[in-house]
Amino acid sequence: MFNSNCTIKFYLISLYLAKLILIQKFVNPSQERHSSFIQTLYREMNRYSLSYIYRGGFSSDLTSKILSLAETNMENQSEASATKKKVYFIMVESLQNITRHQSVPNKENNDKSSFFVIQHLQNDYFITSGNIVENKNVDSIKSKISKVNSLNKESLKEYHKEMLSQNEVSDKGGAGLGLIEMARKSGNKLVYDFKEIDPEFSHFYFQIKVSVPEPVPAFQDINTDRLKWIEGLENLILEKNLNLIYQVDFTQENLISILSMTEGNIGNKEDIALRKKIFNIIVELCQNIYKHADEPETGKHGKSGILLIGEKDGDYVVTTGNLILNSKIAPLCAALDKVNNADFDELENHFTKIIMQEEDVNKKGAGLGFLDIKMKSKNNLSYYFSPAEGDYSFFEIQVKTSVK
Repeated sequence: MFNSNCTIKFYLISLYLAKLILIQKFVNPSQERHSSFIQTLYREMNRYSLSYIYRGGFSSDLTSKILSLAETNMENQSEASATKKKVYFIMVESLQNITRHQSVPNKENNDKSSFFVIQHLQNDYFITSGNIVENKNVDSIKSKISKVNSLNKESLKEYHKEMLSQNEVSDKGGAGLGLIEMARKSGNKLVYDFKEIDPEFSHFYFQIKVSVPEPVPAFQDINTDRLKWIEGLENLILEKNLNLIYQVDFTQENLISILSMTEGNIGNKEDIALRKKIFNIIVELCQNIYKHADEPETGKHGKSGILLIGEKDGDYVVTTGNLILNSKIAPLCAALDKVNNADFDELENHFTKIIMQEEDVNKKGAGLGFLDIKMKSKNNLSYYFSPAEGDYSFFEIQVKTSVK
């Protein structure tokens, strides 16, 4: 016979297996491979403290929106003024480097060849950029970075004065002045890498760390581990045709900034109806995280989640993921299945009925948002649940819409 301890263990194992069976009952097998990618990405971005990744065409207007989003996040984290100024300056220099050098004539899909990543890990900010450069310029860039990395704090100050006196400024920027200033502001070495694409072009990866509080006087050694990981991540992003990945606490304040960052990557500016439709879908999915995600940590300003936006052949795919309690899986699946099984006339009638009711629409739960998403996208909502830690599961939902 089992003793009491064995009985308890057996009971706990049975509960765990029952929970897995319940979760797996609602799994969409066709989404398994894709969902595994999203959950892994969510975990890895948490592990490496990635806030967001943007890939696509960069412009001055987009640069200001990325900076605005970073400012909002640092305000929410009550970051010190000195730190915000340093991070902001280095972000500006990194983004300007992209806009100056991203124009590559006769390269296919050049509008998707640049990217920007920001990470906040403990007391450090890591700012990473990537863009295409001509191979004839690689040695010059390497030489400038190596020169900057070879100097200490005082030598950098003198070198900066020397370069200013030479007045070597062109439409592509100063002769390494931006690199010098980034090294001085951050107090850290510049990390970089080049990956040759073909005999004419290479991909230039650049990363710099801002330490909080002030770094020690001697510059820290170069560590390429984080940059190598981001290089690998970018390959996955290209493979999955993703333009934007946003992984941080979702709040009402940063939703506007997220939407503004998507503007440059959604159809043509003339496609007002398409842009409005996709914006509405993004709003609904992000608000679903903000209102309904379950957060293991208490007292946080927002809700943890991940947003992915991709595009291929005119189809736009918006995906979100977040943690929810296992006790919510069954009713959430029922709401999603009800929406997916209804035709569009039924959806419109049901939507109108809910709107016309006098009760507060905000109290009606996520079902209303799901109705609106299907009506706007003209497609069913793909979803997936996978076991996570403790009493939580990872909930993913994906919506596809088309310009057609």
